[in-house]
Amino acid sequence: MIYSWTKLKRIKQIIEIGKFSMVGILNTLIDFAVFFFCYSIFHINYSLSQISGYTAGTINSFILNKKWTFEDRTTGKIIFIKAIKFGTVNAISLTCSIFVIKIAKTYWVSSILIAKILATLCAQIINYLLYKYWVFLKD
Repeated sequence: MIYSWTKLKRIKQIIEIGKFSMVGILNTLIDFAVFFFCYSIFHINYSLSQISGYTAGTINSFILNKKWTFEDRTTGKIIFIKAIKFGTVNAISLTCSIFVIKIAKTYWVSSILIAKILATLCAQIINYLLYKYWVFLKD
């Protein structure tokens, strides 16, 4: 059976989203572990705990998404530019996630876990779209 170019492109896109999701699961586990460690063990404010967890997940995310998900092979100065873009995207999604936690905790749910899950979902949508179409855009 011969696949059309459109079907092959669709399969590649599904694989890419699958890879992004697997990296995202690992990032989320790192993020949640650091967040709850800071928040529950050290009783650090949820915003600072969110920054700590998010930063740990972000470092892992850049490495795995660059090399594996988006198969980005750039080197040299371009990596620095991509790292700046990646950091910008994550600053945007971190700000949104803190806002979502605050709004969720204040108006919707009493559980920090539910608020954190909602914030993570919002951040993942922002991240995927901006990574794909801005940070790791193929030339």
